Amino acid sequence: MGTNLPRNFSVITGELCNLFYKKAYDRERINLLIDELNAKPYKAELIVKNQDALTLITVLCSNIIPTDEVLAAKTSHLINSILTKQNLQLDSDYVQKVVFWHIQCFKTCSEMVVPDLLHNIQCIIQLNAAAAQKFSEEFIGSQGVLNRFLDTNKCNLTTTQNQLHLCLSALKCMCTITSVPDENKTSEQPILSSDLKEQVSQLVVNFLLRITKGQDEYQYCKVVVTALRVLSQTHFNDQNVCIPLPELMGISRYFLVYGLVVQGLKPEKIMPAQQTIAAVPNTINRNPKGGKKQKLRRQRNNAIESLKKEIPVSEKSLMREVDTFENNSTYRPASQNYLEPQKARNYWVLTSDSDASDVESSREAKLVALKSRVRQSAANLLLVLIRVTEKRDMFGYWWALLPDSPEVDNWTATDAARKTLAYCAVTDPTSNNRASVLSVILALFSGSRIYLSQAEVSKKDNASFIPFSVSLGYMIDCMHKVLTSILDSERSHAVILVALKCCAALLQATPYYKMRTGLVSELVRASRKFLVHKDVTLQVGALITMGCVLSIDPKVDEVLKSIEKDTAQAKPVNQIQKENDTNEECDDFEEGYSDDEMFTAAEQTCIEKICDEKNVHYFKSWILDICFRNMGWSFKDSEVIKCKPSAIPVILESLQVLSAIAFHHLRNLLQPHLTLLEDVLVEMLQHEHQDVTLHAAKTVSIIGDAIQKLELTNESPPVSQCVYMWQKLLTPLSTVLQCHDNPQCKATVCDCIANIGERSFKELPRHLQVLCCTLLVGLCCDEEAAVRAAAVCALAMTAIFRTLREDIGFVSDCGENILRALAESSLVVRTKGAWALGNLSDALVLNVDDPEIDDIDDRLLLRLLEVSIQCAADNDKVKMSAMRGLGNILRLIKQTNLQRDPQFKVLCEAAIGKLLECACKVSNMKVRWNACYAMGNAMKNDDLFTCFSGWQSQVFPNLCTLTRDCKNLKVRINAAVALRAPTTRAQYGEMLPLVWRGVMAAMENAANVDDFTEYRHKDNLIEQLSVTLAHLCCLLKQTDLPDILDPLVFHFDCAKSLLTQLCHKLPPENSSCLRILEAAKYVTIDLTAANDTQSQSLSMLQDIFIWDM
Repeated sequence: MGTNLPRNFSVITGELCNLFYKKAYDRERINLLIDELNAKPYKAELIVKNQDALTLITVLCSNIIPTDEVLAAKTSHLINSILTKQNLQLDSDYVQKVVFWHIQCFKTCSEMVVPDLLHNIQCIIQLNAAAAQKFSEEFIGSQGVLNRFLDTNKCNLTTTQNQLHLCLSALKCMCTITSVPDENKTSEQPILSSDLKEQVSQLVVNFLLRITKGQDEYQYCKVVVTALRVLSQTHFNDQNVCIPLPELMGISRYFLVYGLVVQGLKPEKIMPAQQTIAAVPNTINRNPKGGKKQKLRRQRNNAIESLKKEIPVSEKSLMREVDTFENNSTYRPASQNYLEPQKARNYWVLTSDSDASDVESSREAKLVALKSRVRQSAANLLLVLIRVTEKRDMFGYWWALLPDSPEVDNWTATDAARKTLAYCAVTDPTSNNRASVLSVILALFSGSRIYLSQAEVSKKDNASFIPFSVSLGYMIDCMHKVLTSILDSERSHAVILVALKCCAALLQATPYYKMRTGLVSELVRASRKFLVHKDVTLQVGALITMGCVLSIDPKVDEVLKSIEKDTAQAKPVNQIQKENDTNEECDDFEEGYSDDEMFTAAEQTCIEKICDEKNVHYFKSWILDICFRNMGWSFKDSEVIKCKPSAIPVILESLQVLSAIAFHHLRNLLQPHLTLLEDVLVEMLQHEHQDVTLHAAKTVSIIGDAIQKLELTNESPPVSQCVYMWQKLLTPLSTVLQCHDNPQCKATVCDCIANIGERSFKELPRHLQVLCCTLLVGLCCDEEAAVRAAAVCALAMTAIFRTLREDIGFVSDCGENILRALAESSLVVRTKGAWALGNLSDALVLNVDDPEIDDIDDRLLLRLLEVSIQCAADNDKVKMSAMRGLGNILRLIKQTNLQRDPQFKVLCEAAIGKLLECACKVSNMKVRWNACYAMGNAMKNDDLFTCFSGWQSQVFPNLCTLTRDCKNLKVRINAAVALRAPTTRAQYGEMLPLVWRGVMAAMENAANVDDFTEYRHKDNLIEQLSVTLAHLCCLLKQTDLPDILDPLVFHFDCAKSLLTQLCHKLPPENSSCLRILEAAKYVTIDLTAANDTQSQSLSMLQDIFIWDM
């Protein structure tokens, strides 16, 4: 019989076709033939040939009219069976014919056959999404045929099984039509318009807000799962679709806890908290000896410091504004994208009604599994919403998603707390769901530092009103409690890993200096056991968490205490009990590395004995034991034991943790063990795995950077120790350059050389100094752009060293390499080249004040000036640094240069014009404030005033305009500083009254700044304007008094008020305060008046600058 089925199918198909070719065909016969075809065992055997299927589909869709409901329903069933059960490869045109025919049927058929049609089309388009999406407007547009099944205004939402079944089929169709193509596969699916997505979203949202579960909860759960998937797909990766956030957040939260807590019959929309988002706070450095920001390629040495001494204390912040390099101390895991939130799923396999769970047979068990899928889908929807919504907008809903109970130890006591993500993460019986919810929490925490910076501890125990900042503090407290409890009790590795990620993100975002002591210690205690776990991913996760702990900034004392080894006596009883329980229940932790051995200190008498011996390594912190052991170095008493290194990811993260220790806690943790660290790093630099070599080189670079940072506070290791370290490391570093093809490794070695620092470099043997310079000059011609960029940058940083900048030949070679870099097509190289030009020009400025050092060759100086002008017309990234170079070079050019080569004059005039253009017309604010700073730097050259004329009439008015009107306060600040660069009255000439008027008007405007995003710079602006006014005041002559009377009268009250407030705020020894006091002395003693007008001006000046203390 089986062999005759295909032939039988072909015969019936042929007869059907012949019947339809007749004008008056026999309907009864056609009906019988279709019934006969529907009776075939399509699921059991492949009986339909491709050509027969094409013929039959064409004939049926062309001749069966939708108004003939009985035949239409049977035809729909037949086509469904052929397309979904016979594994046929049909051209999309034929599938589109089928879809279009069904759409026509929906428009005309009665409610009796619609359920069958809906089920059939859902099955067909599920396998042929592209064909359905071509008719997306007909399906889900404003008049779409699917809308009536969900439209709460048009259909009766009685939750009968039949009604829910219709809703489910319609939603499954929508799910297919709105499906997002897999990112890893090419797809011909058309992209839905934003308007269509908005219509679908609004329709499904209204449906979910109205529907209740009724008696058939099983079917209700299926409907909800599919509806949530539709919403996820609608908003996935598309920020152009209008998001009804209050409704969607209400839906998400309701179904996140579905089946876990008792709640209302339907979701309700949630409104955001109306709280102002604070501006980025100024970093508070609680410990003046640390906490500075990490700049991996930023030079710190005494030569640069001597250049900075020209700037008053109050203006030191301006140097940071000029900086173009990264200023961020946040821990960066070696495992890329580790702290990025899990991506929301963009596609699902829609399961059939029978496979909700293949394991459970009972309906109750299936219902439990379905409820779990509801929560999973809600978590995915929330992930999608977080991804496409601005963090600022999402922050308004944190109150509804995270607990903020003042009773941290009993945070689940309230109903509100039990409807949060935290409650799901702790109580959901399914590990996949717990991991998904934690992924949502991770997405919320990631990048939220600016928002959590407002959090603080309550200063009153029983306050009737809880401020928003305190409520935020309670929320942070609760989340620490939640995460520690998860790490203490969770058994699923997947959940633990996401929990560790959440810990890392929370550590990076929390302002611990404003929180209660103990939060860090709790997280460290809960996560440190995973440092010795058998699962490599958990070891890496725990190391990253520790890296974030060690990178907390501003620093808190609790960090170092939390990583000290426990004393046997001090260990809490409950902690010992927990560890015993862990050991009894789980054998996941490595043998031979129990908590007692790894995390507990030796007896005090043993410590003293060990410390008295030489070449014996005893670490006060267990994190160093862990990191060194991971790299194959273990220590017992006076013996160094080489053990088997951990897996490569663990070694990489251990190096990254050592980098964090070096950057933030070098003096406290690593300085006593630098010799050992050198030996370990030498071995890692010779490792066969390139990534290990790269991270070892990065660690070396950061150690060098950290040592220079300590030099500024006179807390660095002895210079002999530093020189020994570099002597040991330079050979393997140079080997890395010769043996590795990895551009990243080579670029990092350049950073290492740059971070040797002037103090150590000066004491290095001559052959190693020459080696460093030779390596960098050679790498400036490397075939990789990234290496050339790093090399030219490092070369310019070493040019600051006095040892090298005294060598005019080296300086000239450095200049030639910079010129070559700036002529390249690669933007990366040109950007670094421009920064290097700025650094080289800094070195040349330092050389000017030293008569023993020869001047740079005129031709090279001319070329540098010419290239700087060209860079000022380049990309904004190049312009930023080119401004610094222009300002410095203009400061270098003297009358003798102008006399030797007339071309200097032409280029200087062009350079001033470029600075003015970049300060006033460029849209990039960093370029503008750098240009203002450079203008002030150039005006420190007295020859600029004596050898050139006319430029003052352009520069001073434009600087006054910027100081008064620019929206960006940093630009105003730098313009205000530039206005006080001239040191004599003659240099201002006839422009002094105009400058005076401009500064007083700028003070009036500064007092009325209302832009909240700029508010944090307001005090600095007022301070710089006040100092500029005091500077101008000290230069006034008797004849100037009448010219400044009008602005004095007009702005008197504002100027007096601002100066009085400022001087009461600043300490007397502050340089700004001293400058204002100089002005007060000058107008009281040195400046006199010869007539009434002058007396009036002088009297007002005295009133402004003299105040009651």
